[in-house]
Amino acid sequence: MKHILLIITAILTLCISCKGKGSVSVSNDPSHDSIAAIDDNRPFEFLKKLGIEYESLIAKDDSLPAPSDRDFLLTTHEQCSLLRGIITPDFAPSDTASAYLVAVRQINDNVILCQYKYLFSDAEDVYIATYDTDGHLIDAMFAGNDWDKSELAYNLTDSTELVSVDHTLVYFIGDHEFTYNHEYKEIEHNVNTDKDTTTYSQMASMTCNINPNGKIDITMEDGSEDGAFRLCSDCKKEWKLMNAILSLSRYPYSDNKVLDRWDDLGNRVDASSSESFDYHFFKYVFLPQPEKVLKWVYDNRDYKSLSLTMPLGFYYTYTPQSRKIIDEAIARLDNPAMQAYYEEMTELWITND
Repeated sequence: MKHILLIITAILTLCISCKGKGSVSVSNDPSHDSIAAIDDNRPFEFLKKLGIEYESLIAKDDSLPAPSDRDFLLTTHEQCSLLRGIITPDFAPSDTASAYLVAVRQINDNVILCQYKYLFSDAEDVYIATYDTDGHLIDAMFAGNDWDKSELAYNLTDSTELVSVDHTLVYFIGDHEFTYNHEYKEIEHNVNTDKDTTTYSQMASMTCNINPNGKIDITMEDGSEDGAFRLCSDCKKEWKLMNAILSLSRYPYSDNKVLDRWDDLGNRVDASSSESFDYHFFKYVFLPQPEKVLKWVYDNRDYKSLSLTMPLGFYYTYTPQSRKIIDEAIARLDNPAMQAYYEEMTELWITND
């Protein structure tokens, strides 16, 4: 079972790694420089002020492009200006990762959308963010890993391979409305005849509306499934839980109900999926908005299950770096009662480690 779950984890790109690759120079002072007001109300001018030649990055089709080797590599200064609040509130570039601007798109006279890829280790995270015309971040969402990925799962016979395929598409159905579609397929490939046969497919879709103020709302969610899941016929529950984890990871940061959904999901995860739950919640929910998470946990301490303390407790004792991140978030809280509460919690996490 452990081997099978590792296969599923790889298919869903649940890569748990702190090391990475890429080449980004880090300055001694990666402080955030404010972006001056634009001239003549030109929506992309703030990008030009950062030194980004954005013209070739404007998405002219109805869909956002898949990340490629033609994307614009962001410098340290550009990353500090654009990615804070998306990766972490006080984001500073790392020499083990690299960030790229993939595409930009005008939503209305006051809002533009930027698409990024963030490379670390063997993973490629994709983010979507909205800004006002002064370059201030409005909203963001994690948009999945590796938009186009195909890999060998295992050999069925000497002449037949089982190949897994992941494909993500963000398609605009209007100036300010788009669908996010993630498709997973299992394909039997005959190496002798070069014939492919799809044996299983799954589609997860959500429709999002970008409001005039730049906030992103989910207006509809849908999904479909066809065929027999081959990788693990006796672990369908774990498969569904992992898909639920991935789905919640892609919610807009401004969503007011997402933490309630994470709490509900946390009550349903078991030992086999708890590691993926902790990783995705910590990386894609807590790290971008730590104060929001800490406040929610505190406000719901008396009548919720507090399942969201599980990933915090795990990462508090995981590495010195992750402990420092949590301690710094607690120190930024402006409520003495909340700080006292988390002082007790951190002592418990250390004691129970």
